[in-house]
This record gives sequence, structure tokens and C-alpha cells, in this order.
Amino acid sequence: MRFGIHPLFYALALVLVLFGQAQALLWTFAAVAVHEAGHAVAARIRGYVVKDLVVYPYGAAMGLDEEMDPVSGVVVGLAGPFANLLAAALLVALWWIFPAVYPVTYPFLYANLGIALFNLLPVYPLDGSRVVRGLARNRMKAVRGMQRAGIAVSVLLFLLFIISFALKAVSFTLGVTAVFLFAGAAWGGRKDAYASVFAARSKNYLAGVRERCVEVSRDTPLVRLFHHVDGRTVTTFRVMDCSGEPREIARWTERELASAAARGKLSRTMRECLKEDAARRSISEADAKEGTAGRRAGGVQG
Repeated sequence: MRFGIHPLFYALALVLVLFGQAQALLWTFAAVAVHEAGHAVAARIRGYVVKDLVVYPYGAAMGLDEEMDPVSGVVVGLAGPFANLLAAALLVALWWIFPAVYPVTYPFLYANLGIALFNLLPVYPLDGSRVVRGLARNRMKAVRGMQRAGIAVSVLLFLLFIISFALKAVSFTLGVTAVFLFAGAAWGGRKDAYASVFAARSKNYLAGVRERCVEVSRDTPLVRLFHHVDGRTVTTFRVMDCSGEPREIARWTERELASAAARGKLSRTMRECLKEDAARRSISEADAKEGTAGRRAGGVQG
């Protein structure tokens, strides 16, 4: 999985540190981690694997080229805010048991509630837009409408940011959030953050699909192969033994990759998967021989 931090998160971090709110920054980062963990767990349950993770000030913007099925889109979209609300509820319960931790942990409550409620807004690129796309009949029309709504909300937030100057209660969070929302709504993400594990990805044959071959080591984790799977290419994987002179020891299609992923953990290496394949073939051949022997014995007795 590729991990990145958006420059806007660095901007928010710098502002919070300069204004003596480093503790709030740490709790915000923790709440963002909870949010993204909720998305990742829900995606894995629905049969998807996270390919890219980019941390924004309030979560991660979802890609425009969404290829999840509608139900998965709704489930994964709601999972992030739900994880934040659950963390907030558990924190309140913790205060009942250990009241002394309240002065240190209360920013974590506000961070979770803020991220959850903000992301539920039905504007692009927030999680609420993923839910709307999953429920909408005309998804492209819905996306265009939510992009316009995102730009409108970003302008409103920026106006509130300017007003905060006049009131001498400057909120740089409003400014950073406005920029983040405007950038996401105006240009959006052009790649999906998830790749399907349990089914071959649908291909965009109207736009043209390329064939390609990717060579990977037999020690490559299964999950890394999904970084090469997308809707514009049909990929064949050559598994190489690189212990000496590189040589091909197996060749997999995308469908075989999905089948292997459905059978176990994505952290398994290609070496382990090939051993599993060999073991299954041996069992199948043994069963076939027993079946043949049984039929011959039955024929002789008859």
C-alpha cells in the first residue's frame, strides 16, 4: 500500500504548532487514522484492498473513477465516520471510569466528532458523496451536483475564515479546510483507492484496454500485485525466481490473482501461493486416480 500525506495536512500541522496546539494536532492525526482504518476494514470485508492512502486534514478524498459496486460504496463511505463516532462513544465511556484522563483526551473527542460530521456532508469529495453515488440512479449527474455543492461549501468556509479575522478569533482550520474542499471538488481524484479482490475488475473497453505483462519476484506479497490492476489494462504476471539468473516459474492472470486472494491473507508471498497451488493439484490428481481405480474395479466386478 502506498502511503502519502497531502501538503494541506502539513499546512494545518504547521499552523497548529505555531499557535501552541501541538496536542490538538496529535489527536487530530489519531482521529484521521481511526477514520481511515474504518474505511480500510469495511473495504476488506466487502472484498476490496486499499492501494493508496493519502492523509488529508479531515480524512481522504475519494476518487472520481469509482469502480466499487453501489452497496460497497455506501458501506465503505459510512464506515469512516462510524469509526470516529464509535471512538468518541468509547472515549466518553472511558471518562466515566477514569475521569482523570478527561483534560488530556478531550481534544480527541472533538476531533472525532468534527471529522465524522464533516465527512457526512453530501458534497464531493467527502464520504457523504460516496454514499450518494451508491444510492443515485444517475451517478455522473450526482457527482456533478455534489462537485458544485463542494465548491459552494468551500467558499462559505473561506468567508467564515475571513470573518474570524474581523472577530479576532482566527480559525486557520476553516481556511485549510476550505482550500482542501475546493481542490477536491474542482479537480477531484482521478484514480480509485481500492482494487477488487474477489472479482476481476471491469474493464473500460469503450476507452480502450491495453495488454501488459508485469514481472514479480516469488517473494512479492500478494497485495502488491493489485497495484498493477486497473480498468484500462489487462495484466499478466510473470513470477520470477531471482535467486540466480532470473527465470519464469509461473504465470498468472488477474482472475487467478483474485482467486488466490479470496483464499487467504493478502500478506502471503507468491512463493506461498504457488506451494498452495501445487498442493491442491496433487490432491486433485490423487482424487482423480482414486476415481479412475474405483471405476476400473467396478467394471471388473461387474
